[in-house]
Formats: sequence, C-alpha cells, structure tokens
Amino acid sequence: MDNITNIQKLYEFLSPALNVKLRLLRNRNYFYIKKEDIWLYLKETKWPYSKGLTIADMVNDIIHCDNQEIDLYLKEKISKLDRNILKEINV
Repeated sequence: MDNITNIQKLYEFLSPALNVKLRLLRNRNYFYIKKEDIWLYLKETKWPYSKGLTIADMVNDIIHCDNQEIDLYLKEKISKLDRNILKEINV
C-alpha cells in the first residue's frame, strides 16, 4: 500500500469502513449521525492518543466505536455551536 500523505486521502481510504459504521448506526436509529461525525469523533477523541496506529487499527476503531459515545460527542458539538450562535446574536 502506498503511504497516505494527507488527511483527505486518509479519509477517502477509510471511507468504506465509515460507510459500514454509518449503516450500523442507521440500524440503531441514529439517522442524524453523518459519516463525517464518525470521522471527527475518532480523529479528535481517540486517534491523537494512539501510538503506532495502523490502517487496520483505524478500521477496527471505526467499526467498533461506541454508538452512544459518537452520539454524545455530536450532541456536545451541536450544543457548543448553538451557544456560539446565541452569543453572536447577543441573546
């Protein structure tokens, strides 16, 4: 396998695994979670603290990450976004 040289290529390479996880989430009624949300959850909460991370590890993380943890991560992000919007309009 060629070395993956940037984050966009890595995302594209892992896209099939993200699609599988997305289907698993849909089966559990998490219809509002997007592929990008799964990616950002792992990119921000798990992978920065991993050493010697391989593509196989990343695929495993994608498939087996906790659905509720992704849900909580997304809801926290949305909550922060909502608060920032309210600050901007001075409510």
